[in-house]
Amino acid sequence: MATLTVKWLKRGMLALAAIIALYLLAALGGSLIPANPRWQSPEDGIELFVETNGLHTGIVMPVWSEVHDWTPLVRPGDLADPSRYGSHILVGWGHEGVYRNTRTWTDLRASDAISAILGSDNVLIHVDHLQYPQAYPHYRRSLTVSAAEYRKIAAVIAEKFSLDEQYRSQPSPGYGASDLFYRSHGHYDAFHTCNNWTGEVLQQAGIRTGLWTPFQGGVMRWFPEGTE
Repeated sequence: MATLTVKWLKRGMLALAAIIALYLLAALGGSLIPANPRWQSPEDGIELFVETNGLHTGIVMPVWSEVHDWTPLVRPGDLADPSRYGSHILVGWGHEGVYRNTRTWTDLRASDAISAILGSDNVLIHVDHLQYPQAYPHYRRSLTVSAAEYRKIAAVIAEKFSLDEQYRSQPSPGYGASDLFYRSHGHYDAFHTCNNWTGEVLQQAGIRTGLWTPFQGGVMRWFPEGTE
């Protein structure tokens, strides 16, 4: 009986290892295959940034431009100190437990990781207020998009905000004085991650990025240094 149990345990471990290997191979392949391969950045347009902290990716956008105004959804009064309201916002989407508890890989809890892999509808938008010029410690690359492309990006992101009965976004405290979480909707799992969301937002605007990007490296490889 013990021998049979060990045999099935080994088979289970091998099957799990095979699943993980296939997932990683698919993630690599998806990040290398371009969506919108013929896209070219316009000479004149809206300057955005794609950023990663090594775990999460996000898109940095101006709070206000002639193309889009974020103040109805991201209000100065949402912050405990409105003076921290920035000229730009870094926006990302992800699993609530991972977002609230995991600023770096070393903070990741097993319970949050399991929930994120298996799937959860508990998701948040993270908004960090920044000032331009962008002196910031995280890896960031500039991206210029047309007005039409930025409208699509803004529309896709705005749709993710979950609104209350008064059609207002719903903030809650973030990591510090200049960032907040907002209630959102959608489903997070191993195939629909925070980094995949960043890639999909850009894809839907027609911008070249990886076809499937569950990890931050798969997003950032499309915005290397020197090709801004």
